[in-house]
Amino acid sequence: MASHDDDEKALGSRKMPRTNRYAKCLVLVCINLSNLVCHSVYSVLASFFPQEARAKGLSDEPIGLVFAVFAAVIFISAPFVSTALNSHGKRAVYVSGQAIVAVGTMFFACADNITNLPAYFSWCFVLRCVQGFGSALEETAAYALIAEIDPEAVSFNLGVTEISTGLGYMIGPTVGGFLFSVGGFALPFVAIGVALLPAILLILWIVPDDRLTGRQQAAAREELAASTPMRHLLARPQIFAIALTAILGNSDYAFLEPTLAGHVESIATSSTAVGMLFSVTSLTYTLAAPLMGWLSHKDKMGPRNVIILGIALQAAGFLLIGPSPLLPLAHRAEEAMSLSVLCGALFLFGLGEAMSMTPLMEDMMLSCVDRKDDAINALSALMTSCFSLGQMIGPLIGSFMAARLGFRWASTLLALGLMLHACVLVYLQRLSKPHQAGSMLAALTGQLPHSPVGADELSALNAHGDDIRVAHGDIDHDDDGGSSDAARLQRKWQS
Repeated sequence: MASHDDDEKALGSRKMPRTNRYAKCLVLVCINLSNLVCHSVYSVLASFFPQEARAKGLSDEPIGLVFAVFAAVIFISAPFVSTALNSHGKRAVYVSGQAIVAVGTMFFACADNITNLPAYFSWCFVLRCVQGFGSALEETAAYALIAEIDPEAVSFNLGVTEISTGLGYMIGPTVGGFLFSVGGFALPFVAIGVALLPAILLILWIVPDDRLTGRQQAAAREELAASTPMRHLLARPQIFAIALTAILGNSDYAFLEPTLAGHVESIATSSTAVGMLFSVTSLTYTLAAPLMGWLSHKDKMGPRNVIILGIALQAAGFLLIGPSPLLPLAHRAEEAMSLSVLCGALFLFGLGEAMSMTPLMEDMMLSCVDRKDDAINALSALMTSCFSLGQMIGPLIGSFMAARLGFRWASTLLALGLMLHACVLVYLQRLSKPHQAGSMLAALTGQLPHSPVGADELSALNAHGDDIRVAHGDIDHDDDGGSSDAARLQRKWQS
């Protein structure tokens, strides 16, 4: 028994200390720095690579594949990253992801020296796959680190992180174009790769080494076997619905990328004007995300309520962007589609995007309140996969629907789909009927996993100020496992 307790203590020591505010802030700064750079990797090609690739002789289809494979690799890789997080630790996975992105990005600079067309395409395609795999490691580990360092401020910290995400997407093309004009094809890739090095060094310095040695290997295998697989998480209606929210939210924004420019060509006649329209949504999302993270705390509105309101605002924005043929002003579409109406619609859409995306992780963690720590890695991988899937299918669905139905009907159907999804979330919210422990507007949980959860555990959690919400009749009392599990939870949640 003593040996087992020692192993548990050793594993517990791998977790980041939650009381060191200075360490928390430094980790968040490092995560945001690398997040900014990694997301600029996704968009840096936009300003110069298509023209350079066409000059080499590539057509639009293979160029599109080079762009699309980045998100595809993240979607495929992320579910497997949770296993690596459990077996190798968050720090090792995070640093490995950053290093892979840095190396893959710097090697991309060599593409300009390749004259053979098939070799040029293969080199670019493979290196985008490498970048995508590194980003899958980095993003999944980042979610897990953020969720672990301060479980009571997950939404706010994720909201702050979304600032760097939005800025990365926004500045990538601008910085890439500037560096390309200054130093040619290679400079943007070398500069971005080098920019990741400070974040790697700081993470190695701040985050405790959580690699396993000796007896910890056996204890880690037990912990891995007891952890919550992603398929079990998706079997819960609450988590499945929130995962679908993540897919819809990212695909809705990606829907606009290939379709909005053609729709607004009568009032936005230059690429600069179209870029300004996109920046309305991006800036609104970036600035609103931290506020939405604070607002969605379980002691305020709660994550589920913020998500539902955000989906409603997204739907309203889509109805106005067209404008929808279902609205009274549809017969005067040309007159109704003014620049001010478009900016207002895109503002609503960006605000709704921030409200529906920022609280997702906290909502899913509340659905796993009894085994929150064990589920963090799987939830992080699930979030990364859903975001990437949305980025993949959004442009495909947008182009297909807009070509066959027109932008106005395509955006209307997406708005109706969002409304339907909001209704499903409201139904699940009413169905779960959670206990409310001092919070007037509580986020709702799904079914608890089939594991022993005794009254001692609930007392241990409540003693540390946690707002516990459980569904009626879902607690399985186990006298044999209750006390040891309670002690384990006390150690995990101790501050």
